[in-house]
This record gives sequence, structure tokens and C-alpha cells, in this order.
Amino acid sequence: MTAIILYWSLTGTTRRVAESIAQGLRAEGADCSLHDLRQGVPADVADHDVIGIGFPTHWFRPPTPVTDAIAVLGRLEGHSVFAFCLHGTYRGAALARARTALARTGGTELGAFACHGEGRFYPYARLGWGFSPGHPDSRDLEGARAFGQGMASAHDTARSGGVIPAPPPDPLTHPMYAIERAAAAPWLTRTVYWRLFRADPDRCTRCGKCARKCPTNAIAWRRGEVPTWSRDCVLCLNCRATCPEEAVSCPLDWAVFGPFVRWNVRHALRDPNLERARVRFQRGRFTRM
Repeated sequence: MTAIILYWSLTGTTRRVAESIAQGLRAEGADCSLHDLRQGVPADVADHDVIGIGFPTHWFRPPTPVTDAIAVLGRLEGHSVFAFCLHGTYRGAALARARTALARTGGTELGAFACHGEGRFYPYARLGWGFSPGHPDSRDLEGARAFGQGMASAHDTARSGGVIPAPPPDPLTHPMYAIERAAAAPWLTRTVYWRLFRADPDRCTRCGKCARKCPTNAIAWRRGEVPTWSRDCVLCLNCRATCPEEAVSCPLDWAVFGPFVRWNVRHALRDPNLERARVRFQRGRFTRM
């Protein structure tokens, strides 16, 4: 059995979970490799028996590069597939949408996995809060490893004609998250939002850190010049969060988005099942208090 795990990771936590799932597959004898989707979709995906895809939840959905990657996988009849995601607060429709997209490829779904991942969403940090600090922790990673082992067993079951139980549906979340998901729709980002990112020329030191940290290479920068954004932006806000001079402005800085951010934080703080920590965001750094 050969397997490949495609993943998209901003801070490295998704990669850690992908590595643990790979360990579980290898423990059952699978030849498993990892591939970072920032490098594009590998040409040999269809050469593998099992194909997994993982990502951090982004605006309560899969990140745009992940859905774009699934769309170019082609037909996967005769292959086994699975999805996994991380979420700082709520995953909303993230896992369900990835599973639906994978189902369109014709692959046989083996299962799905989700766990918490430390959220460093700068609008929340500006209010002094971070969620799921320290995750994925050892229990999360052990759960991912066990999931990988289960995927190997499920693949054997599928090959022998057995029935694989469907994963449970995503937990229901407040309708507010569906509204926010719609407000941050990829088509809006590609047509409107990317145009609203700016680097203040008086504060920007032309260091290029925002461009280097952009996961989709959507920021053009040359030494000595102020960076500019392109329609490849996916509204991850990594540029805003990592600028050491806080020179980057973006749509989420607008007052109209403030009530949504404050509602999200209040709602998460009332949830006894969510871990949280006081944090400070200053000059591109998140510090846990």
C-alpha cells in the first residue's frame, strides 16, 4: 500500500498532525509520503493507493488553496481518500466541504479527523485572546496516529469489498459563522478584498517580511520598495499579523468588522469546551501572557 498526505500549513501545526497520521499508516506497513501544497499538487498523486488532505480551518471552511488542489486531482476511482483539519475555535463547514469535494473525485472515503490547533488569528489577539493554546498536544497527535492506523485498516476493508462506516457529521455551529463564511467568500477576496490591503509608506521599512510570509506569493516586493498585493490573496491575514512595524492595513481593520470579531470572541469565551489564553499582539509578535 502506498499513501500520500497533501497538507497546507501556515504555522507548522497541520504538518505535525500530517506527520502523526503518516506514522500511523507506516506502522501498518504503508509506504507513506508527505507533500506541502504550497509547492503545488504533485504529478504522481494518482500513483498512490491512499490520498489524504489536511488543512487549518480558514473562515470556517477549507482554505482556498486546498479546495483548488482537490479540484485538480482528477478522477480517483479505485483510490481511497480521507481528510483532516485543525481548528482554533470552530471548524464550521470546513471538514464537510473538503469531504464533499473529495467525494466528487470518485475516491472511496475512508474517514475524517479533526483536532484543535492553536489559533493565532490576529483580530482575536488584538482583543487579547488566543484559543486552543498549545494544540495540537500529545493527545491530539496520538489521536492522529491512531487515525492513520485506522485508515490503513479501512483501505484493506474497502479493497476486500467491505463496508466502511461514514464519519460523523460536523457539529452544528451558530448561524453567525455561516454569515461570516459568506462575507469572506473566495470570490470576494479575489475581486475586492485584495485591493484593500496597503502598506503605509511612512511606517513600512521595506523589509519584505510580509511577502516572505505570504503562503500564496500574493505580495510583490523588491528591496527598497513598498509591497503590493495581488488577487492571489486568500485573506489569511498573515501579512498583517507578521509585520514588525504594524504598517499593513487590511479590511479586517475596518470598524464594520469589529462587531463580528467581538461576537466571535465572546461566544468562544463562553464555551467551556474551548481552551483559551490571554495573549498580546504587538509588532508582529504573539505573546502568551
